[in-house]
Amino acid sequence: MGKRQRVLKVYMMGTAFAECDGRPLPIGAALSGKVLQLFLILLYYHDSGIKREELLHMLYGNGEYASPSGSLRAAVFRLRKLLDEYLSPGEYIRTEGGIYRWDDRALKAYVDARDFEDTALCAMETEDGERLCRACSLYSGEFLSQMAGEKWITVVSVRCQELYFKCLRKVSRLLQDKMEYTALLKLINTACELYPYEECQIMKMDCLISMKRFREAMQVYKRVVKQYFEEQGLPPSERMLERFRLMSSQIRYTADMLKDVRDSLREREAAQGPYYCAYPSFIDCYRLLARMSERIEVENVLICVFLLDSRGKSLENRGDLQKEAARELCAAIGSTLRRGDIFTCYSPDQYLILLNGSPKEYCQAIFRRIEKNLRRWPGFRKVTLKYEVLG
Repeated sequence: MGKRQRVLKVYMMGTAFAECDGRPLPIGAALSGKVLQLFLILLYYHDSGIKREELLHMLYGNGEYASPSGSLRAAVFRLRKLLDEYLSPGEYIRTEGGIYRWDDRALKAYVDARDFEDTALCAMETEDGERLCRACSLYSGEFLSQMAGEKWITVVSVRCQELYFKCLRKVSRLLQDKMEYTALLKLINTACELYPYEECQIMKMDCLISMKRFREAMQVYKRVVKQYFEEQGLPPSERMLERFRLMSSQIRYTADMLKDVRDSLREREAAQGPYYCAYPSFIDCYRLLARMSERIEVENVLICVFLLDSRGKSLENRGDLQKEAARELCAAIGSTLRRGDIFTCYSPDQYLILLNGSPKEYCQAIFRRIEKNLRRWPGFRKVTLKYEVLG
């Protein structure tokens, strides 16, 4: 019986990890810095090898090193020494004609990133469902995510991410057509963990709707709206609202559930201030009141109140200042308006207010009261408050 061939397994999708014969290599400890990058580059390009000029550019192209060539020789020497120590002595790195490569004859290498790319490209070309599923399952995270600042890693990472989403979209259509929803849901759950983007969440909702699991799909919708709207200030897109309408029309309630509908509709607490609601609910309230005003002479005024910095510039990407200012503005509006008024957060630094029964002439006075309440916040000097009457 022949001797079992040793294989070095290197995982680059997500956090880097390497093992040989069940023994992990000390990535991040002994293997670190430029030596670790050199190791990963040689393994990633182990089929074709990599030219010395490209290798120098990848490792030392930022101009910080006075002698890139000398630094490369030192890194190769150090890597060879470490590989001899952890893998047993051998010629693992070969140089021929200015090309550096990992020598599979000394130790065969398996690299999950190359396996993913090869599988994904073949699957896209053949539209083979099994290969598409395998490609998606191989993508366990962004390429070398803990080293994302390196340019060559970013290039590969973007390429792999685009390839992953192409495979995911194609396999989603194929499995939907075959009604293999359980397998599809497993792939989409992983995608949602990796990328909690709207596209992945819509895929999950569509899959759950196809499985007639409408309540679960509604839970996904509510969670996404909370995440995108309350945390990032993004209202649900029309695509999301389409799913909401579809799910709402499919959910059926029993007689026992319906008998408490009136109680469930009432506000839990007797709030004294204005009515705050999420943006989708605000849309419904606005449209309903607009229709009511056609029958009843009630003036409704829509106002947008927005925050700027002390120089009149946007607070976008201002981190903690933006979040704290928005929170304080919400509190100031809540302590100013009446019970019959409605307001919502439209974006991280914009609030919409619907005044019921107040003429437009009162808008400035109401804005001044909001501004006065906001001035109690110690950080007010860092921001400027503006408003605009929308209708």
